Amino acid sequence: MILRNTTPKPVLALVFAAASLCAAPSYAETDAQLMASGQWRDPATGLIWMRCSIGQRWTGSTCSGTPIELNWQDANDSFQLFNQDGFAGRKNWRLPKIEELVTIRRCSNGWGNEIKTIGNLTINMGVYKATLPNGRSVPQRCADGSRRPTLDTRIFPNTPDHWYWSASPYAYSYGGAWVVYFYNGAGDNLRYNNGHVRAVRAGQ
Repeated sequence: MILRNTTPKPVLALVFAAASLCAAPSYAETDAQLMASGQWRDPATGLIWMRCSIGQRWTGSTCSGTPIELNWQDANDSFQLFNQDGFAGRKNWRLPKIEELVTIRRCSNGWGNEIKTIGNLTINMGVYKATLPNGRSVPQRCADGSRRPTLDTRIFPNTPDHWYWSASPYAYSYGGAWVVYFYNGAGDNLRYNNGHVRAVRAGQ
């Protein structure tokens, strides 16, 4: 059954207001200060991520509570409301593009290979790839047996092994948008389904 988002806007306002109180406003610059305030700077991209999913609360050491689920349009629109109060003194949070969201995946068993069977022959085609909107090919999924959720839970504690929205529409599926499924890989889902949200901002 397809579930549509039924979270009333006043409830969203309360959720976002609570999230904004989780970390005292600060303009932390060092990596240690960012981590303590519920943020993480990716040394590879320079992007700064909220360590908790939207709907969770940063306690000072971990993420508590249950992430809310939103459809794609609400996930995009919610940041206008969220940034009224912001988080950790910043008001430039946004939904990540798929090219950004895939960078926080971590696969304990490496990337999954594409296996083709022709008659009685089995051929390993190498790492199964997905082509992103910017034309870049990235591994599509983690190898079988990888720990779930497929990201670093020391950085992103209490993350469900479910799918998270990106801001990127999916060009090959009408009404679809790119997601990262932290159970095993990346792909698309229908925009009116509900998914989780993680916020990102530029590193300056």
